[in-house]
Amino acid sequence: MLSLLGDRLLLVIVSIVYFLNSVSAQDGSVTIPLNSSITYDNRELYGGFITLNGISRVTINFTDVNKNLTFILFQAHSHLNNITLFTSDKQGNQSATGTNLGLVSYMTPVNTFIVSNFNNNVTVRVYISVHGYFAMDPIPGGCNMEYPIPVTPFLNVMTYSDYIFVDAAPPSIDPDCKITMQANMSFYMMYLPEMNFYADVYFDGIRKMMSLKNIKKYGYRIPKSSWPETRRMLSAYPGTGAIYTVVATRVDNISVYSVYVPNYSYGCNDINDYGCEMIDDWLSQLLCAALMFVGVFICFFGHRFFKTEMFFAGFFSGVIITYILIALITVVDKPALLAAAAISGVFFGGIWWLFWWLYGIPVLAVLLPSLNLGFMLASIFYYRLPGHQLFLELDFNFWSLFILVVMLTALAVVSVSYAANILCCAFIGAYATVLAIDYYMGSNLKFIIINVIRRAIVPHFNKAILAPPLDWKVWENHASARMGRLDRSDTTAS
Repeated sequence: MLSLLGDRLLLVIVSIVYFLNSVSAQDGSVTIPLNSSITYDNRELYGGFITLNGISRVTINFTDVNKNLTFILFQAHSHLNNITLFTSDKQGNQSATGTNLGLVSYMTPVNTFIVSNFNNNVTVRVYISVHGYFAMDPIPGGCNMEYPIPVTPFLNVMTYSDYIFVDAAPPSIDPDCKITMQANMSFYMMYLPEMNFYADVYFDGIRKMMSLKNIKKYGYRIPKSSWPETRRMLSAYPGTGAIYTVVATRVDNISVYSVYVPNYSYGCNDINDYGCEMIDDWLSQLLCAALMFVGVFICFFGHRFFKTEMFFAGFFSGVIITYILIALITVVDKPALLAAAAISGVFFGGIWWLFWWLYGIPVLAVLLPSLNLGFMLASIFYYRLPGHQLFLELDFNFWSLFILVVMLTALAVVSVSYAANILCCAFIGAYATVLAIDYYMGSNLKFIIINVIRRAIVPHFNKAILAPPLDWKVWENHASARMGRLDRSDTTAS
């Protein structure tokens, strides 16, 4: 009995000792030398990964500091899981929590940084990077007047269902920000492969957007809008990751620069290791599956079953019009809005079918499909419009131009009703087919229509920069479907 009790007591003691040792081993320190040479295009002094266990932290110290430097930018990046970066110096405590963090330290003396993982039972991989700058270089986030940290070199990325805000604190050219408006800000972004949520791809994108050379090589410069210079508003593309950063340059010498801490967004808030939920309700899934079969039918057989085509032409028009009107009038959840739009689409389709059955005028009957084709072309024009045209932020200018494209397209094709009917069926049917597949592939062709609807119903979306990622694989599918349909143009209308 005493032997059994002694064995159990020994097991308990060993377990306690092991637990204490494992906890203490989670915390550690790293010493980084800062004597590496830097170039004009790449200011990185150090870059490497560390792994933090749950509820642990690591202290970063520096040695062999390059005396020619004036300040350093310390960065810590994680994937999906938040970390905390803080330091304590003579100027007071500084701390920040997020996935893409950074703090500035002047060289007299260099601060000690601490990276913490407060996630319980979650191991976090963190990329540590240190960048060095000289006296003439702008201080990223040095004129911060909004965030609690005096110098805020990281970006604030806010992701909503329809758009993304990217905010940055203004840079300064002196530590006290006494000289204002002496530095410019240029926003850049780089898309990651669509529906790719792997950590290695994410870290590779973050590292590419740290050096000026790679920013100009891989990044897209985000144009200005009527928002303040420190903010950019972009259209959200759920499932397609994007890396954002800002390059600050002096007004009197644009070759002198500094780079902010890059940040990211996957275009959706509910993100996990498996990505974004693209279709999150049963009605959307049902309509998406039905749309694929309807699109194939219209593309290949639409004009042969003319009355059926008239119904679907009215249906598509009714769905879009009703969706926009209800969203403008009241606030309802997505399934209810889709259900109301679908019911209204059936009503619109029945009216247009009845119009053809009563009057039988081919030119007037083809008018609605021609308007649908014009709507598609105008949406593509808006989707791929280069840059951001400030005059189109005015709703009158934008919708006047949009309606003009729709009407000119309809007038150009409606005079040849037979050819127009074939063209409309081929184009709209092919797009409807690819649109349904697009939701499952995770690409962005669907936003040709969605961005127009957003422009109509989302407040301030007129100031959003679209900057869509280019999906070659989807356009190839679309072109193949259209070519297959046009090869069957020897058929006749019913």
